[in-house]
Amino acid sequence: MKIETYELTDKEATLAQCSYVNFDYFYEETGYSNCDGDSTFLGFTLEEALNTTDFTKHQIAGLISSLETKGILYIEYRHPSEGPDIYYLTEDFINTVARKNIAEGKGRYCFA
Repeated sequence: MKIETYELTDKEATLAQCSYVNFDYFYEETGYSNCDGDSTFLGFTLEEALNTTDFTKHQIAGLISSLETKGILYIEYRHPSEGPDIYYLTEDFINTVARKNIAEGKGRYCFA
């Protein structure tokens, strides 16, 4: 999948849209303000990735590393007492997807 300057493999695209993340929800170039800023729709945890994909923990780790290197994911490292680490799509990537959706006349509000 190619989204402007970002090139994703099918597996990377699957992981980047796991859990409640859906690229169709990005319809404005407002970064983290998409989906009313609800982080549920902007990122995922390892547990959510394991529950919503067929990937192993090892595969997910490799895909996360690749997505982070490409500037698609930002990792919010947390202390175990605060909960699990969260893997967020970067604002630049969200805006790039939104531009693509706008140009193609698609995209929708996530709570519709």
